[in-house]
Amino acid sequence: MSNSTRLLPGTETKIFDPRDTSTGSGGAEMVDASVAQRGEQWWMYLAGQAQGSGATDLYSASLPSGAPLSATGWKISRSTREPLPVAGRSLSQEWDGKGGRHCPCYVRGWDRSERKWRERIYYAGAAQNLWGPYSIGFLEWDGQRWMDKVSPVFTATED
Repeated sequence: MSNSTRLLPGTETKIFDPRDTSTGSGGAEMVDASVAQRGEQWWMYLAGQAQGSGATDLYSASLPSGAPLSATGWKISRSTREPLPVAGRSLSQEWDGKGGRHCPCYVRGWDRSERKWRERIYYAGAAQNLWGPYSIGFLEWDGQRWMDKVSPVFTATED
């Protein structure tokens, strides 16, 4: 699987392709991109599998700070060679552990009750396997890192 961005009608540019070393994916499958500008930097949040198998997790890629939005130049956040998950599962393992995290969507909004901006990445999580049933949860930026939550905000009652 690969993510492509359309530049002009009829043209595509690969961003990450596990079978194409020139894209910098390092063999990781990255799909379901959500793109957002945070401060002076463009970020992409993706679902993926670092080794092409196992529970899906959420990863990030970014363009250099101050760079304009572009189809090229994205770098996956890594811990040495492996893609680095956006957040751990210390609190959410029970409801998004085995089936993984899918379909990330970055959101920034004003919290009137707390009188501050909130940044979240909403996603579909599955407790048992890749095929669901899914719950909807989110990671929240605490000013230094993305934090997982104990409970989802929505839980499916049927497969």
